[in-house]
Amino acid sequence: MIGSCVFDLTCEQFGDRDLSYENNPEQFREEHFSKEEKRIRYENLKSALRASLADFQ
Repeated sequence: MIGSCVFDLTCEQFGDRDLSYENNPEQFREEHFSKEEKRIRYENLKSALRASLADFQ
């Protein structure tokens, strides 16, 4: 959420269901990446993105 606008880049996976974004706790990067699996997935994605972007240089 930025200000009062919600940006959900994953909502398509739920089809046409109406999703409620009220009363959702704020998420922090440090807490999210404290889970080893999520940190590894993030690092892999970051590496793949950097490799793809290097092709454009």
